[in-house]
Amino acid sequence: MKPSKIAAAVAMGLALGFGQAALAQKTMDNVMKLDTDKDGMISKTEAMRMFETKFDAMMKQKGVQKLSARDVQAIIDDIARNYGTAQ
Repeated sequence: MKPSKIAAAVAMGLALGFGQAALAQKTMDNVMKLDTDKDGMISKTEAMRMFETKFDAMMKQKGVQKLSARDVQAIIDDIARNYGTAQ
């Protein structure tokens, strides 16, 4: 079995185990959006591009060149919610 399919099965199983089938599908859809080269794997570059996009958007919204620790934590929390690691 391909690593991406294993990761998908694990993500789906965890979400379903908590009785959240809708979250499981949303999680998988969001994770697969990170795979921009469609090779079935998420590279460090692909993952960091997503974080950088969110970081840049918040800096633009706030009109600053740096973010506070609280702002970065908000980004991390958002990623956790949207990529299935928050409960």
